[in-house]
Amino acid sequence: MLSAAKITRRNVWRYYIRGVAFGDGCRPVGRPLKDAQQLAGLPPGRWMGLGLAALGLNAGSVVSERELELLYGELRRPDADRIERERLADGDSPQEARRATVLGRPLDEIERRGAIPLLAFDFTFRAQESLIVLWALGDETVRRVIETAHDRAIETTLRWLEEEVAEVRWSSGRERAKPPGLVVAAFRHFENRDGFPLLHTHCLILNRAQRPDGSWYALDTRRLLRNVVAAGTLYTLAMTTEVCEELGLATVPCEVTPGLPRDGGRRRRPGAH
Repeated sequence: MLSAAKITRRNVWRYYIRGVAFGDGCRPVGRPLKDAQQLAGLPPGRWMGLGLAALGLNAGSVVSERELELLYGELRRPDADRIERERLADGDSPQEARRATVLGRPLDEIERRGAIPLLAFDFTFRAQESLIVLWALGDETVRRVIETAHDRAIETTLRWLEEEVAEVRWSSGRERAKPPGLVVAAFRHFENRDGFPLLHTHCLILNRAQRPDGSWYALDTRRLLRNVVAAGTLYTLAMTTEVCEELGLATVPCEVTPGLPRDGGRRRRPGAH
């Protein structure tokens, strides 16, 4: 399963960086992200996507709190602090030094136009219910197989989005191009908000990518969201196939029973008396 949510400037820091990065909870005030994740028994966030190279990041490396703040909170390069120091040392004004770190149009410029900046998307990948039960009740080997399949299915789906779906747009959408790749911060969780087992991963897809000349622009968000169902289907198929092959299992068709009529009356199930 795959769900998608928009991340705007009004909710990104408090909810996603202070909550989701910590584990869908409320991180203790003043506790560093790394320490909080260890306390919660969560793995650190990892960088994914073919767009990382242009930012000096490496796939699989740990996501730091400062990188999250700069990229997802300010739409600036993850090494913005270093760039600003070097620019100031070379004689640039503070405004010029800061502008050199911005990815695309500055946030304050967007807000002056009366718009709410769209910073990123939260694509949340969840294993299907039958695999969640198997994962929660299985032994170490079963859990490892399911978690590995989950991670690989996410990688497969993100690569498909990069190759077949993602586009950047400019000139009010009249111009568009395929970017080299996406920038994604992935956070794996093991429970839902109520503490019940739920293997899922939040993939925060930055709403900035490069066009052919190397400049950064927003993604075509409509095109991305139109393909959420297809991406979710690909993830589920890839994960289920690998788990079945590794554990010697098989899938069976699931019959969808009809719901209640619109008039609210009761509908008897076939065979019920």
